[in-house]
Amino acid sequence: MARRLCFLLLAGAALGACSSGNAPPAEPLPLTPVRTDRTYLRDGHGRYVLFHGVNVSGSTKVAAFKQVDGEQVATFLEKPFPLDKADQEFSKLRALGFDSIRLLLAWEAIQPDGPDAYDAEYLGYIREIVKKAGEHGIYVLMDMHQDMFSRHLNVKYNRHPEFGEPGSLENTLLALVPPFDDVVQGDGAPRWAVEACLPEKDLDSPRWGVPRITSGLTMEEIENLIALYKKLTGDQSTTSPELEEWMLYFVLNLPGEFPVNETSDLLPFTHWGVAHALSLDLARLYACFLAGDKAFPGLTLRGKHVKDLLQEAYANAWAQVAAQVGDLPNVIGYDVINEPGGNFIPLTAAAALIKAGGVEGARSALVGLLGQETGEQTFQALQALRILPPDTNPETLRLWGLEHLDVMGVAGLNVAFDESYMRPLHERVGKAILARDPDAVIWIEHAMSAATFLGGSSLGGQWEQPMTRPRGLPQVVYAPHWYPDIYPFPGFNLPSRSFTVEEVRHRDYQPNLETMRHHSANALGNVPVVFGEFGTYFNFDGIEQARASGYAVSAHILDNYYEAFERMFQSRILWCYSPENDHELGDLWNHEDFSIIDPEQKPRGELAWARPHARFLAGKPVSTHFWSDYHYYDPDKGVPDPRREFEVRYASKETAAPTEIVVPEVQYPDGFYVWVSDGRCYFDSKTATLYHLPSRDEPGVEHWVRLLPPDPLRENHGWNYFFKGEQVVERN
Repeated sequence: MARRLCFLLLAGAALGACSSGNAPPAEPLPLTPVRTDRTYLRDGHGRYVLFHGVNVSGSTKVAAFKQVDGEQVATFLEKPFPLDKADQEFSKLRALGFDSIRLLLAWEAIQPDGPDAYDAEYLGYIREIVKKAGEHGIYVLMDMHQDMFSRHLNVKYNRHPEFGEPGSLENTLLALVPPFDDVVQGDGAPRWAVEACLPEKDLDSPRWGVPRITSGLTMEEIENLIALYKKLTGDQSTTSPELEEWMLYFVLNLPGEFPVNETSDLLPFTHWGVAHALSLDLARLYACFLAGDKAFPGLTLRGKHVKDLLQEAYANAWAQVAAQVGDLPNVIGYDVINEPGGNFIPLTAAAALIKAGGVEGARSALVGLLGQETGEQTFQALQALRILPPDTNPETLRLWGLEHLDVMGVAGLNVAFDESYMRPLHERVGKAILARDPDAVIWIEHAMSAATFLGGSSLGGQWEQPMTRPRGLPQVVYAPHWYPDIYPFPGFNLPSRSFTVEEVRHRDYQPNLETMRHHSANALGNVPVVFGEFGTYFNFDGIEQARASGYAVSAHILDNYYEAFERMFQSRILWCYSPENDHELGDLWNHEDFSIIDPEQKPRGELAWARPHARFLAGKPVSTHFWSDYHYYDPDKGVPDPRREFEVRYASKETAAPTEIVVPEVQYPDGFYVWVSDGRCYFDSKTATLYHLPSRDEPGVEHWVRLLPPDPLRENHGWNYFFKGEQVVERN
């Protein structure tokens, strides 16, 4: 290969010109604010913008702690990384091919102590991180992140029970009793917001986080849990001496009976998102924040309804962020709220129970909502997991936080939730941001509704009424998320999912992605779409097996994603880049292990995601592709596989500013050939950016650029340039 490359470089001198660089005649154009234009995003130079980004970082969901006056105090000041490491991290991200990041922010970090107090140090830190990203040519999407509302809603569990293999009945139940050595938790909202929504809770109780289901658990209820487990898993096992031994251990380690308000009803599910479907406490938090005037009309604090108090505080927190970064040209927008909860089936069941004066009311309501089979199964699960109150006595309802529940108002939350409650939130927050940053682009998401968990096709049209475009926001981007092929069976303390490469390598994700994208055209006025999250675990079959395979399964899944996105010419932001990744704990939050870098800061599966891509186009996008080493090749006779071929096509240029193509070195360590339709190319090796300045300017022209690496099995003909680092061969 070295001899062949040397020959090509020498031969190139006769064909054209060989030089040690061919940088553009002027300095690279600076980043400018991005604006929406029909279904496109464009920069201040008139170019079409496409994002190949990554979320930074998953471990931001987990607070660090510092000593203040002898107490442990949560801090987010070094999330996603310390400021003195920002240059190093952003240099690495650019070298890996990323041109943008979605920067996770924590509401708790901005307003830790109340709705009227702001952490100026944290806000200043965020500004400096965004500035540093801009110095490295990286765009930043500001994302107010939350999952399961708040880290102050959590449940402890025993990750290493003494009996059974992970996933077995005994291991599953014993995860609920001490010794507790792990926790499933949310992230996002400050403690004071949780207390505003759940005023009956004692968050300072020493039992906070103990699984509530274990309080006063009777043998009959234990048998119900076992029956539910066996029904869900198809377990046909019968009682044995070993079963009796672990059962005795389980009963002896139960904590005894304690008040229901001293902990939450969360359960340590794998996957954690099951809490959105089953937790009454979590449903109450989202209902208070998003629709409290309907669900809890009597719940007030500081002379305001809880919904208005929380939304006003949330909007003000966003305004503080916009005031800090709104003047920075590399801010591409504000993602109002990450994956909010909108499933209120358990809350509806509780309301029906209260109205009917007993559990049969809950059963009837669930059957009416979900149909006979699904409704009955859901009722049995809620009963076995002790999600619903046992009676309707006033003191019971107070301890369960249901005395303010409007039984009629709750039922309506399950219909058109996005349109009725998410759109007004986007409008309220968006206008607060625009007051500080008049050119802001507001990015919106839909809620995780009942249809998310139960399937839209089985719920009827009334569940599917979509969110329409928020009013009063001039620039809007729709930012859906999509994750296939990740989560294992939703039990407690389960091992990672198992796949083979053959199972995943030929999967086509495009139909599902197109369905997600269609919501923009269907209801939002055809605003631009950027997938704000997608990704995959890196610990399939266990982390040791995954490492031994070179993360082959994960890499194939990601390649499927990217090929679909490229066929769609779709901007996307991968989840995630976590410098704090750990082989045992993953990205630190609930054992998720999505990080594209490992604990040694080495990339994982980078040949799938470190892809060449056009970040700026001088004309309208037409098509693009990159065939990675994971691509399925079906060669023609005598024609070598076009491995690592990149191509982009775009319509007649609309600006004199150049097209910019990011070319990660990992894909072309021996350099790359370039074919162009017209015009000239330049390569900046420092930023790994290929510039194309097309020469033709008439309407109807289609410009294109094609890249291929040297290959001893393939003769490349008709190329225009060869680049390797600062070396270039140019053919006349």
